[in-house]
Amino acid sequence: MLHSKYAHKNSYEDPKTSAVFENLMLLPDNVFWHILKSSCFNNAKMQINSGRLVSYDFWPHWDNTGTDNQSYVEPDLFISFEELDVIIEAKYGDYDGQGSSQWKRELTAYNNEYGKEGKPVVFIAVGGNMSMNIEEIKVRGKMHFIFKCNWLSLLIATNRYRAELKKISRPDMSISATLRLLDNIILAFNINGVYNIDWFNSIATEKKIINESTLKSKACLKCLYFMIIIFDLCCYLEYFSYLYTINQTE
Repeated sequence: MLHSKYAHKNSYEDPKTSAVFENLMLLPDNVFWHILKSSCFNNAKMQINSGRLVSYDFWPHWDNTGTDNQSYVEPDLFISFEELDVIIEAKYGDYDGQGSSQWKRELTAYNNEYGKEGKPVVFIAVGGNMSMNIEEIKVRGKMHFIFKCNWLSLLIATNRYRAELKKISRPDMSISATLRLLDNIILAFNINGVYNIDWFNSIATEKKIINESTLKSKACLKCLYFMIIIFDLCCYLEYFSYLYTINQTE
């Protein structure tokens, strides 16, 4: 959460956005884009390749001309790749808070700042979506797609990529470093209340939380047993909410 601390953004979705995305952006540029794209529902219209990550800016202050904002317009994160620009608008929870008026303000302000460059711009609404269907926003005569993901789908995409790397029988130093980074990214999700079932299975087996000394203590065993039940219930509730959201978009 370095960027949120530095910017004194300590409430709502800001520390969560900082913790997750500042670590995701440490991955190789093509991997970061792959995970981000994979996390979005209905992503067929998103660009396949992003090119090199050129720059990024958490909570930029953009020109408010043409909007109803009294001062600047502030998306949560702006990422400039060689082939495209990405606007991230994040909400703390997964099911409420996003809205077309805010999307339009941010796209209008983006045009004020970067419209003359003519690069494709991808708008991603992270969390806070009541529907995962693609929406379209018209700004200054041009239509823009609003792609959507939630925090859980972003975590699942991260876990899937980690699982693919784990299958490599003889990983080199680069892959080993990437796996360590992915573990940190997953931890960033976890400390901000986003989990999935695969993560618990891995820490219970790979990190050997359940060991011989634990099993010899009845008190520890009871605590562990109830912890697993509560944890699994939370994970299943989140997971089935995710499946329900997917079914609603089909």
